[in-house]
Order: sequence, then C-alpha cells, then structure tokens
Amino acid sequence: MSEHRVFKFIRANPLVSRTQIASKLRLSKVLVSQIVNRFVESGVVLEVAKGQSSSRGGKKPVLLSFNCEYRYVIGVDVGGTKIKAILADLDGNILQQKNLPSKDIRSKKDFYVLLRESIGSLIDRRDRILGIGIGVPGTVDSESGFVRYMPAFDLKDLDLKRDFERLVRLPVFVGNDVTLNALGELWKGVANGYKNFLMVSLGTGTGAGIVINGELYEGSRGMAGEMGYTVTDWSREKMHDLSFGRLERWFSGYSFERFLRSFNKTVKEFFDLSDTNEEFSRVLDEACEHLALAICNAICLLDPELVVIGGGIGYNQYERITKRLLPVVERVVPNEILEHVEFKKAALADLGVCLGAVYLVQKKIFVI
Repeated sequence: MSEHRVFKFIRANPLVSRTQIASKLRLSKVLVSQIVNRFVESGVVLEVAKGQSSSRGGKKPVLLSFNCEYRYVIGVDVGGTKIKAILADLDGNILQQKNLPSKDIRSKKDFYVLLRESIGSLIDRRDRILGIGIGVPGTVDSESGFVRYMPAFDLKDLDLKRDFERLVRLPVFVGNDVTLNALGELWKGVANGYKNFLMVSLGTGTGAGIVINGELYEGSRGMAGEMGYTVTDWSREKMHDLSFGRLERWFSGYSFERFLRSFNKTVKEFFDLSDTNEEFSRVLDEACEHLALAICNAICLLDPELVVIGGGIGYNQYERITKRLLPVVERVVPNEILEHVEFKKAALADLGVCLGAVYLVQKKIFVI
C-alpha cells in the first residue's frame, strides 16, 4: 500500500524529493527512501535534477520524476470506416500511428486479419509493451472482453480478448468505443477535471459514454451508454425492425448515407449543403431534434456537469449540430437542471478512442 501511494504521488507531482514525499504522505524517510530506490532501480522513476537546499544549507535534494517511457501501450479504435492504431508512452504521447480502411470487413476472419495488420509494426518493441486496448463500435462485456454485436459489420459473439491475446501474446483489454472516448477526454481532453459528464459520439453510429464521480459507469456488464437504442418517437419507430438503434434511424452516419444514395452526395457534402438546400436542412433539423430529445432524457436522468459532443460527425459538424440541438434542449430540460450543464466539443478529435484505450490498459494493470 505504501509503494502504491508513493508511486501515485510521484506520478502526479513531477520533480518532487524523497523528503517532500515523506512529509506529504506522512511516511518515514527511511521507508520512502527504500521504496524510491526500488523504483529507480527498475527504471519506472528517474532521478532527474537537484533541488534547492533548505535555508539551513546541506545537500541539495535529488528530484524525482515518473518515467513515462518505462513501458508503451497500443490503443486501437475500430471504426465503421477505418481502424486507427497508436503506440503511446504512459503519458499518452503518441510515438507511432497507423490507419487502415475497415469498410470491407465481412466476417470474423476479415476483422481479425485487419486488426492484426493494424498493429503490425507497433509491436516491434514487444518487451516494452504493457498491453493493448481496443475500442469497438458495439455492445461489449467489459470484464470478459466478449463482443456481443457490432452493427457496422454485422458481427456477433466474438471472444475478442481471448482470441487476440492468443494471437499477439500480450494482455488485451476491450471496451465500447464511445466509453473509451469518454475515458480519453477525461484523461487528456476537454473533460479533464470534471467528475460527472456525458460523452455523446456521433459517427457511423450514435452512442454515449458516462462518467460518474470521476469513474466510468459501464453498467452491470459494460453495456451502459447505448444511446443509439433510445426511442424518441415510438408511434413511428415501432413499425421498423432495425439492425441499428431507433435513434440511429434518425441520426447517424449510417442513416445519412442511406438517405443520400439517391442524391449521390457524401455525408460531408450533406452537412455543407444543409445551410442552403431546403430538403437537406429539413432532414438535419429533424435528426437533431431526435438527438436532442435523447440527450434531454440523459441529462434529466444523470444530472451531468458537462455534455461532450464528439465522434467523426460530432467533432467536424459541432457548430451545425448544436445550433439546432440546443434550442430543443432548452425547451425540454427544466432550467434548474440545465443551468449547471455545459456543452463542449471534444478536444481529442479522432484520437479520443485510442487514447482512452491506452488509459484503460494502464487502469487495468498499472498504477495510475
């Protein structure tokens, strides 16, 4: 327990001396010195500089710092259109990254081959890699790493953690992509310093990540936050049996692409033209209204300090979306609840899931 406390303190307070650690943690100087010496010998802590002597003179204290390059972590974001993988140090500094298109995934074999290819050159430093974190667009049992369903590829029942650990011979941890995006924003993004927030990710699909009291809330089996299945108009939605969720019928890259087939336009062109094209503007207004209602329900249920909008569409079209979304939210949510809620654009863009995956690995098997 003392080692755990000392290590966490050094990691949170760079350039700290043994004496300062002992004083702040109320541990004996001898015990702190023994613990720190072991950390220095292992390479996880570095002696980096000399501090100032006390007013009474004497030896200058040796200042300590966490060695963020002690180990590396691979973070993977499996998206509906591409797989992004990064190699990062323990502070989230990205050393390498790789992108591969994922639209041709049609089977479990396709998925595993592409996933293995995405981390190909990143595992060259195998002896220095702490583990691999993978964010997938679907329902995941976060404890077992078992993927129940990924609508983007119509893949079901993948024992991803077990299968991939056998394939790469490294520890593997799996989570829902939006949940990991929330973790990334909490660690390195716009939600840093907030205790309670809702992450809404708008991309090929629509999902949410929930942080309560500074910790991810994943539900009893890791499946909390499946906002895409939210019902916003049952009188119309009960007539449809969908592979994607009810809300995703209204707002998702998948639904926009389906609508645009007869127009020969991309999703980006759809948003660009929504400022001038009457039909596109009407479709986007309706989509944002349904999205707003789902967010209203979540705000009233969770009482967050912050709502973060991210994902490929959410990040790139934040202004167009919030311009339509916020007036609906203001009409629906009582002011005494809404007045304390901020809306912010995600800070990590398309790196949020990967960095969240890096953070997940450390939370699972390292002191952070």
